[in-house]
Amino acid sequence: MERWERYSIASLQRGEQDQFGKLLISSLGQREMHNLRILNAGVDTVRQLYQGKPQLPQFDKIINVYNEGKGATMRLFDQEWSVGAGAAGSGFRYRLQNNELGAIVFFQARHVKTENTGSHLKIELSPHFIQERSPQQCQKFMDMIAASMLTQGEPVGAAIHLALDVQGWEPPKNFMERFVTRSKKIMRIDGIDTLEFDHGNIATTYGRGETYMFGTAGALQCCIYNKTLEAKHRDKMHFWEGLWQNAVDDDLNGTYNPEETVWRIELRFHQSVLREYAQGIPCNIDTGEVLDHNHGFSRFVDVVPHLTGLWRTAMQSYRLDARRNLIDPAWQVMQDDARFYCHEPGFMYKRARKAPGLGNEKNVTLAFGNLISIYARQGIRTDQAITYLKRSGMWEDLEQYYRRRSVNTSQFRQIVEQKLIERRLVGKAAS
Repeated sequence: MERWERYSIASLQRGEQDQFGKLLISSLGQREMHNLRILNAGVDTVRQLYQGKPQLPQFDKIINVYNEGKGATMRLFDQEWSVGAGAAGSGFRYRLQNNELGAIVFFQARHVKTENTGSHLKIELSPHFIQERSPQQCQKFMDMIAASMLTQGEPVGAAIHLALDVQGWEPPKNFMERFVTRSKKIMRIDGIDTLEFDHGNIATTYGRGETYMFGTAGALQCCIYNKTLEAKHRDKMHFWEGLWQNAVDDDLNGTYNPEETVWRIELRFHQSVLREYAQGIPCNIDTGEVLDHNHGFSRFVDVVPHLTGLWRTAMQSYRLDARRNLIDPAWQVMQDDARFYCHEPGFMYKRARKAPGLGNEKNVTLAFGNLISIYARQGIRTDQAITYLKRSGMWEDLEQYYRRRSVNTSQFRQIVEQKLIERRLVGKAAS
């Protein structure tokens, strides 16, 4: 798989690549990703599964409240809960729900007798619960509930949804033709009036290209959708805008624009998938930390150091290509730049970049020369090279540099052409 080389103006001055650079170059040409802004990379949902024997007095107390009928509530774990039936597909008979808190507790597995040890408890945390707490606080809260409801309870797996919210990108018109996935079945549904994603369709496209879904809920699932539309539909726009406005970005273009659509790429890891990843000895890509085999991925906090590595791997399994064997440049940026530290929206590294200009002419010429060498190596011709230079982010400074030397447009074209020829014939691009 061919990938794009990434550069920034500062790295071009040094003749080096920049792993976070927004200027991407390959044999297909140059692409500028300065308008692509990552607003949020976070854990959207956690589903923690516990195994143990039910504490029957506690279960009986909750079930008695449930039997009072619809609308029954009770105070438990220092919170008020609505008591209801578990959904048919949840695998559990009963449910405690507090949307204000952002948590749901499912208990009493349908497939295991109450007196037997089994997976009798699952706790689901919503985005706002997760965003307002550290991973350790989330885990402590769930473990506290498990200790209250199970005897000899132990965590046996976690399902996690990773979400990346971006502006400056949307699925292209030929998205389905260029998207690489093992999913074979594709279904298109027009005029849909809800945005629920809990079914098991292999691959689904919701009307007007607003939502794409690939994979099954019981495996690794990929959803790409118009998050602005979905947030308004669910009346959650206030929450998400508050999060996006706190995003830190290093581009001069700014960050969140309320007039622009936010798109989300969401990857949903079932606990069985994470269990398989755990057997593959995953590594924290930033620190080199290797998974501790004593706990695997049985708890949410065990997975947190490896979220970025899991994201990168999954973004390769579900991938948008520019052409055969060349990844799409925007997809590469979203794959590489996301850093998942759970509850922190401002995750991007903020870099101070010094652009070349007056009094910095050496940097201008260094960046220009190194960029021409890259163009020559990639086989880019003169006219296209000038077009790319105008979009590179250094054009204004380069233009001023040559204008002060009384070089006109025609002469500048000759300079670029000559430099390209020199590098192809006798420079590094020739080797």
